[in-house]
Amino acid sequence: MTAPRKISVALLVAAAFLGGIFFVSSIASLADVPSLFRSAGAQADVPSAAVATAEDLGQAFSTVAERVNPAVVQIRATTLRQPTQGVSDDFLNALPPGLRDRFGGGGAPNGMAPPQEGLGSGAFIRADGYIITNNHVVEGADELLVRLFDGRELPAEVVGRDPFSDIAVIRVEGDGFPHLAFGDSGALRVGQWVLAFGSPLDVDLSNTVTSGIVSSLGRYSGGSGTISNYIQTDAAVNPGNSGGPLVNLRGEIVGINSAIATRTGFYQGISFALPADIARNTAEQIIESGRVERGFLGIQFGPVSPSLRRTLDVPSGAALIASISPDADGRTPAADAGLQVDDVILAVDGQELRDNRQLVSLISNKRPGDTVRLRYSRDGRTREAEVRLGRRPGDEAIASRAVPSGRGDSGTAAPPREAASLRTQGLTLRALTPRLAEQFGLPDDAEGVLVADVDRASDAWREADIRPGLLLVEVNRRPVRSLDDVREALEGVRDGATYLVRLRDARGGATFLTALTKE
Repeated sequence: MTAPRKISVALLVAAAFLGGIFFVSSIASLADVPSLFRSAGAQADVPSAAVATAEDLGQAFSTVAERVNPAVVQIRATTLRQPTQGVSDDFLNALPPGLRDRFGGGGAPNGMAPPQEGLGSGAFIRADGYIITNNHVVEGADELLVRLFDGRELPAEVVGRDPFSDIAVIRVEGDGFPHLAFGDSGALRVGQWVLAFGSPLDVDLSNTVTSGIVSSLGRYSGGSGTISNYIQTDAAVNPGNSGGPLVNLRGEIVGINSAIATRTGFYQGISFALPADIARNTAEQIIESGRVERGFLGIQFGPVSPSLRRTLDVPSGAALIASISPDADGRTPAADAGLQVDDVILAVDGQELRDNRQLVSLISNKRPGDTVRLRYSRDGRTREAEVRLGRRPGDEAIASRAVPSGRGDSGTAAPPREAASLRTQGLTLRALTPRLAEQFGLPDDAEGVLVADVDRASDAWREADIRPGLLLVEVNRRPVRSLDDVREALEGVRDGATYLVRLRDARGGATFLTALTKE
């Protein structure tokens, strides 16, 4: 059978299955199938242009792999044996081996736990031996061994680590190493082809390359203690791939493979890479000074509740300022620029916020002393401010408020009956007593009116993100410390009007503003 005829048969079999046709005759009978379809006017042959395009793409993948692979390394991280805890060496050595294992000795001499080995990936970014990888690949390791594409194995040392971005730089002795350049991750487009390199699952699978597309950009997840802006791809990434490069078809690093979304522990089609602009900035600072300095706006912020969004007419991705704090030098960059608590940040340097957590990446990827232009809303009016960023204090993160997100159960117990209460807008409010403070896990010096319960069918729950355990501290711009204060403040609000309320999470110390409508 000629090559074109083989292609035709294969395509027709695939088409038949997709169309619901199931062939039960022998394979030999398929030789006559193309003529049947041609008689109906169908085109069976693959257009030559399509074949050429597919071959060109395959050739591009091969060219990139040949260019990139020599710069990709496998990293083996070893944590040396540690003394077992809770029992003496003499006691362990006196036990039979099987029983010794049950006491944590593991059969190792002198009561020492066996070494632990981890597997990761990385890439040379300079000819003089500097390698970029993930912080979690090398964190806690006592020894690092790097295996190069040509089979050489070299010891490495940590130059610097940055848990905030999960980026680390290590170095091997030598020069003239093949290395990769960083590309512009900001120029990536959804649907663009990318290749992932690394050592998945096993030391014998080094320099594996997989292909995929950019599935999405700006995936924000996790808390505010780390940068959470990721590139999502469907390139196959598994344990061991961490720290390996994600490259475009020019062979430039556009991301560092960092995580997967999975229910099995292995690849399920969703992989995440830290964008190259963050990785490059972090790596450059580590190489220059061994540490990373990040811009600091000096605010605590969080999302804007649906009810407050409607009241202030701001987009869903906006960030609500909950508090303002000083930087490492005692400056208050946000306050110096005129920003206030309850201002709503809409954009940074002209880039609209799609998610309030995006603010972490946009600010922390800049350096102290840099100036950013913020567009924000105050009392329904849009304003602008230029902020000269401060120096981030220690390793503290730019924090978002630690209050419930509006999803799931609060997990708090029902309040006792003996406390005085006020029911309004779906809220059950109670005067704060020592017993209630203890029950809800609040500090002894907590002040305000306790939100003891919230009707889950109410707007207070669904739209204003109010949850049990929060403290009501302000109603309609009036401070409240008692139920009588709440009643007096509500008397100044007409039925059907929307008013602002401020709540505090006494356990985390953060406050946030939201809106309710008086019924």
